[in-house]
Amino acid sequence: MALASAPNSWLKGLPNKLSLLRMAAVPVLLLLYPIGPSLGILCGFVFAAAAVTDWIDGYIARRYGMVSPLGALLDQVADKMLVASALVLLSNAGVLPAFIAALLICRDIAINGIRLMALEHNVVIAVGDFGKWKTALLSVGITCLFVNRPVFDLPVHEVGMISMWIGLALSLYSAWSYSHAFLANQQNHPNPPPTAMT
Repeated sequence: MALASAPNSWLKGLPNKLSLLRMAAVPVLLLLYPIGPSLGILCGFVFAAAAVTDWIDGYIARRYGMVSPLGALLDQVADKMLVASALVLLSNAGVLPAFIAALLICRDIAINGIRLMALEHNVVIAVGDFGKWKTALLSVGITCLFVNRPVFDLPVHEVGMISMWIGLALSLYSAWSYSHAFLANQQNHPNPPPTAMT
């Protein structure tokens, strides 16, 4: 029994700590990237490492039953802070077209609004496969654009832009999917029971 409970003893709280680590990566990127292109590879590594923690903390939380409202909130906030700050930095540097960054940020704001409305109606909108692919592609694209130079003769910038364009398309489609799911639920349950606010 001691061995069975051992993972929970040392993994307890790790998902939330990884979310906080993603938040801590934001000021690092904000400080380093404007210094100059020479730090692009370092910023790409910082962003990629922070993005990987998103998958790790989600896996640990589900695997060991550590999912909590606080953890879900921290995870969402950390993700949005990391991606939005990266998009603003890349757009400001002229590496990423501003309208792509604006569309992605506005999409996330709109989806968060839909999720809040859904929660008020006791509706949980699960992340679909398109949303997961979108997250993976945007992470690859942002990492490549931070580097923004050939590595071992690989066209890193081109790979980054292709990933961003596909990620943008999937983002818009997943936004439509979330909206459609919420509106369909509203039509089927027009008068849901009120939710107590505490």
